[in-house]
Amino acid sequence: MVEVPDLSCYSQISKERGVAVRCPFATVEVCPRYYQSLSLLGEAGSTKIPLGEDARLLAKWRTSDLWPRTAEQATSLFGPAGNPHRFNNFCPEVIFERFGYFATYLAQYADEIDMALVHDRLSKGSAPANDPRWSWASVSGQHYTECPVYAVLAHRAKAVDPSSQQAHLPWWRKYLVELIVGLIVAVVGGLVLKFFG
Repeated sequence: MVEVPDLSCYSQISKERGVAVRCPFATVEVCPRYYQSLSLLGEAGSTKIPLGEDARLLAKWRTSDLWPRTAEQATSLFGPAGNPHRFNNFCPEVIFERFGYFATYLAQYADEIDMALVHDRLSKGSAPANDPRWSWASVSGQHYTECPVYAVLAHRAKAVDPSSQQAHLPWWRKYLVELIVGLIVAVVGGLVLKFFG
């Protein structure tokens, strides 16, 4: 039985890992892979990000240390213009919204003959209707917690989270303001008693 990287599977993994069901960084303003994936889907028949907005986001992310530096790291499409047949290094959140699977890689069948052969095997094996092999020759499912960009974003978010910083401070640092105010009150009170008492 092939594991189907659908919402049910994704939710189960999220539950087991104790994280949100969907990626908390899945926006074009927070994640460069999400942006690049959404932008490239516009070249694959999806609605395009408006040109001005796409240019602004591209300029923003190109200067980020999170932007891919090599072609192997980049989100990419392969195939004829307007009809790509391979989706590589995509955000699983974006792929799910378009194709219904949380995957980072999708590849179509080479031709109808290959697809027919696989469909015949799937039919004989009673494959479920949501098995990605009905539509795709190859699918690499991915949970967002396995994404290398997520790892960096999660680390950075934790590093700037005030509640996590408070938890690691020595006890006296948490109450530093109160300690200083208390010390000032005690000194002033002592001086008042000395001179007027």
